[in-house]
Amino acid sequence: MAMPSPQASQRQPSWAHVKTKLEAFDRKSLLGLVHDLYEASTANRRFLHARLLPSPSAMEKYRRLVAEAVFPDPFSRRRVSLRDATAAITEYRRSTGDVAGTVDLMLTFIEAGTEQAADLGYGDENYFSALENKVDAVAKSWRDLPAEARTKASARLDWVRERAKAIGWGYGDYVDDVVARLNSSGAEKLRRRTRHAV
Repeated sequence: MAMPSPQASQRQPSWAHVKTKLEAFDRKSLLGLVHDLYEASTANRRFLHARLLPSPSAMEKYRRLVAEAVFPDPFSRRRVSLRDATAAITEYRRSTGDVAGTVDLMLTFIEAGTEQAADLGYGDENYFSALENKVDAVAKSWRDLPAEARTKASARLDWVRERAKAIGWGYGDYVDDVVARLNSSGAEKLRRRTRHAV
C-alpha cells in the first residue's frame, strides 16, 4: 500500500475540503455546527448577529470596538491596537456586505485616531499611515454610498479635516487634500445634474 507523500500530508485543509464535508450534513447537524461556532467565540457571535439579526445595537457594538481599539481610555492599561480595529471593520464588512456601515466604521477609526493625535499628541509614521489608508478607503467607497450616507460622511470628514489641521506628520494636509477632492467631485456632479435638468 502506497504511503502518502510528505507534501500531501503537510497540505493544509482548504475551504473546498470543508465544503465537501458540509454538503454531507443534514439540517440538524448543520445547525449543531453553527451553534458550536456561535458558542466558541465572541467574534463568531458578533458575526452571526450582524449577518442574521442586523440592528442599531449590533452596529453600535462594532463602533465601540473600533473606537476603543484605536483610542482606549488613557487611564486604562489597554494598548492602542489599530490591527484589532481593522479586524473588526473587516469582520463587519464580511458579515453584512453593508458599504455604508463599513464606511461608518472606517470614519469611526479615523475620528478616534485623529482625536487621540490632537488630544494626546499620540502617533508616529505608521500610525498616521494607517489613518491615511482609512481615509483612502473611505474615498474609494464614496461613489457606492447612498446620498444620505454620503452627506453624513461628508460632515464627519469636515470635522476630521478641522481637527487634523494642528497635527503634524503631513496628516492634516493629507486629509485636507482628500476631503477637498471629494467635495469638488460632489459639486461637479451637482453641476452636471443641474445642466441636464435645464
